[in-house]
Amino acid sequence: MAKETKKITYSEIARRSGISIATISRVMNNSSNVKEETRKTVIDAMKELGYDTSALEVLPSRNNNLILFNIPSMDNPFYSPIIQGAKAAALRNGYNMLLNADPIDEPSINDFLSLLKKTDAAGVIATNCMPRSALLKLNNTIPLVQCCECIPSLEIPFVTIDDVTAAQKAVEYLISLGRKRIAFINGPLQYKYAQDRLKGYLAALDEANFARDPSLILQLQEISYDMAVSAAFQLLNTSNRPDAFFTSSDVYAAAVINAGRKSGLSVPKDIAVVGFDNIDLSFMCTPSITTVNQPKFQLGFHSCEMLIKRICHEQLPISSMYLSTELIIRETTQKV
Repeated sequence: MAKETKKITYSEIARRSGISIATISRVMNNSSNVKEETRKTVIDAMKELGYDTSALEVLPSRNNNLILFNIPSMDNPFYSPIIQGAKAAALRNGYNMLLNADPIDEPSINDFLSLLKKTDAAGVIATNCMPRSALLKLNNTIPLVQCCECIPSLEIPFVTIDDVTAAQKAVEYLISLGRKRIAFINGPLQYKYAQDRLKGYLAALDEANFARDPSLILQLQEISYDMAVSAAFQLLNTSNRPDAFFTSSDVYAAAVINAGRKSGLSVPKDIAVVGFDNIDLSFMCTPSITTVNQPKFQLGFHSCEMLIKRICHEQLPISSMYLSTELIIRETTQKV
């Protein structure tokens, strides 16, 4: 690409053009995620510095209309309405959507980038928990929006909820019912939602001057119903059992109900239960589950709308969007 006697130096181009090194990298890789005005500025600076820009004169294809929607796995029913929301926005704007269910991390990021190239995707919606380096590499390659999971300190648009506040309000509600020993079943701590819901749980205990008891926090490594049943059953059969559970998933809440039944305890008389997500399971259970409702369809819809604006290079400020949650009161916390 450059003349043989002159090695391309991104920092030199950045100084001459006033464009960031990350954007220069996108130009050098012929990414479509660059405004034409910015591309021209970089190419002009390279010409002034004596670089050969002939390989950059051909513009990348912008006729692709495929959006790739990435989720960690197919096992969690939470993602289904989010996918539906994203698909509705995609179709409304003339885009197709392809679902990808794989983790994205350091070992797999290059495989995912290869998939993007093969599918000629126009952009990505990612719900996965990813390391900063993988996120930045992906964002430097293709228009990207994070959904649910995000790293707020990075300049990558995202749509999510305030998990800390939502969790704190849920636990405060259990405290208002007179519950004194509130256990917490949480998901994998590498996820933002798990970290933030733990913060909310602890904040509610601190506000009420309740002692923090590590034995009441059950940290699971996956969203597994069977694993949660086993963990809750063990805790319910200790000498100083909890009288309430807050769980970071409705799947875990359903597991607590089953564990309580196996232990000869009644929900909500002996154990009050609050879940999270308001998936269909929450109102199908007996008793029905009090839970925090996430606007799942809207999470997907707004993520896709935001992504399409990035794809079309609309003047979209790098900002975040936090959607509102609501505590839905059902039978697992009602007085009997």
